[in-house]
Amino acid sequence: MDTGRRIFVALLAGLAFLALLPLETNAQALTGVLAGTVKDPQGLVLPAAVVRVTSSALMTGEAQMTSSDKGQWRFPVLPPGQYVLTVQLAPRFAPYREELSIGAGQTLELPVVLQLAGVTESVNVDANSTINSRETGLETRFGPDYFRTIPSRRFSMFDAIRSTPGVSPTSPASGTVNTVSVFGSGVNENGFLIDGTNFTCPCLGVSRAEPIVDVIQELHVQSMGASVEYGNIQGGVINAVTKQGGARLAAETSYYGQPSSLTAQPVVLAVKGGTQPTSGYERVRYRDFTASLGGPLKRDRLWFFGAYQYLRDYDSQPGADPAFPRKYEQNKVFGKLTWRLTPSMQLVQSFHEEIWVNPTLPTLATPFEATQRVHASVPSMTFANLTHVLSDRTVWEGRVGRFLFHQDWDPSSGDRTDTVPSR
Repeated sequence: MDTGRRIFVALLAGLAFLALLPLETNAQALTGVLAGTVKDPQGLVLPAAVVRVTSSALMTGEAQMTSSDKGQWRFPVLPPGQYVLTVQLAPRFAPYREELSIGAGQTLELPVVLQLAGVTESVNVDANSTINSRETGLETRFGPDYFRTIPSRRFSMFDAIRSTPGVSPTSPASGTVNTVSVFGSGVNENGFLIDGTNFTCPCLGVSRAEPIVDVIQELHVQSMGASVEYGNIQGGVINAVTKQGGARLAAETSYYGQPSSLTAQPVVLAVKGGTQPTSGYERVRYRDFTASLGGPLKRDRLWFFGAYQYLRDYDSQPGADPAFPRKYEQNKVFGKLTWRLTPSMQLVQSFHEEIWVNPTLPTLATPFEATQRVHASVPSMTFANLTHVLSDRTVWEGRVGRFLFHQDWDPSSGDRTDTVPSR
């Protein structure tokens, strides 16, 4: 056997050996890990305690296990969401209950101390009071409460990304420019993920697919210390984890609008050759409508979730002719299926399509005739995100996805001749 072949065989043997090793799953992109140890008030471990987590994020509503002979328990794959943890070891000990939040990629360790029965009926612990999160580097998480309560321009997830410590936007005042620097990195050195699938543009390093703001369950920004699979990314890793259907059919709609009468005009400039002598900032139209629907297709086996967003934002800058505003438009469609193939195997599929129009801005120096109507379509698909739980400490996960990006630059006026300068 020649040297090259021996090296190849040795490499295959090494990979096979590594595949058989039990690996901890504290770097899962879409799910979290909740683990702990059950003890009595004297610090002795308690085996055979019934540990249960319940949440609307779980397809079956709850997961249950018993603590080991060392008092240890571990749930290796939990979708992001709000959970209730209960621990029982009757009749000697009182029940334990705690409410907590689990994020994507988190590993939370929770020491549970059971009190003797008769001392108290049950023990309720404030949320996250004794959780130790084992995380490396610097990361920031934005949950559904943030997106519901914090005002944003709703163009994309970048209003949240820009507020992350260490992130510097290149155009802070723009609602559409999405280039950011993370702790001094280049704007093309970041990684953007939707449900763990990479949708980073290979040419510019920007996010080419951005989910509807109302479908984001959690936005995870890893500013420093990303895990090894992102070793070629020198900036931040941004992962948008989307919502999924629940055990009950549920729908949600939202509408936002802004009339010109509620928009201030702090600066008014003369319009050269326009339809009126002066103009300020003109809010011509702002309409934002979002609808979503989710629920079970087959109980405890298949969930679905779908959403649509209609956004129209027409405005005009001071000194520009308000008869020819910039017309920013977005249409986004999102769909997701979550399959429970077996008790230990889950498959997630999703589709995201966005069609947008983002014209260059008419200004005092650049009239409407010299601007371009930039429009694009970005269909993106996660064909399969398969997670298989082999044991409480061994999980393997694989993803296959793709996206397409098609963009055109047309003259805003429709005139394709070369008579207009600066176009």
